[in-house]
Amino acid sequence: MGMLDEFLAGGQRQKEYSDFVGRYEQGDPSQGYSDQEVLKRYGEVSHAVPPDQYAQAAQEALSKLSPEERAEFVKMLQDRAAARGVKLPGNVAPEPKELGQVLTDLHKKPGQLRDMLGGGGAQPEEQASGSSPITDILTSPMAKAVLAGIAAMVVKRVMGPSQRA
Repeated sequence: MGMLDEFLAGGQRQKEYSDFVGRYEQGDPSQGYSDQEVLKRYGEVSHAVPPDQYAQAAQEALSKLSPEERAEFVKMLQDRAAARGVKLPGNVAPEPKELGQVLTDLHKKPGQLRDMLGGGGAQPEEQASGSSPITDILTSPMAKAVLAGIAAMVVKRVMGPSQRA
């Protein structure tokens, strides 16, 4: 976890992450930060932890969504996986533990989950209008909430109880 330890070693970097976790935990998990910040935080920490810790963070993030939001997220994930030729398990239940494992499996291939949650690739008409996969990546509030949540939960676990916001 060396890279993550460096991010959280103290000073300004730790303050930024602590602030991010605090904003995630207050109010709606899809609000309080820009898509770019979510992508940056997720990109910096998501591959810095082992798969079991990533799975725990995903499960915690998903548990903050309502059952209806998780069901909607599963449908979106299935539609986007099908559009990209990615095979998901047969019937993905909208339960945090099972869905968290599906996200962990997708996450094992770098960029795959982030690409699936984004609008890039499957919607060429949007790209033709000048948008890019990076700016379209979090067109769904649920996608934004899930990626922000995973990043926040990873950071929260690493920072420990004495340093949480």
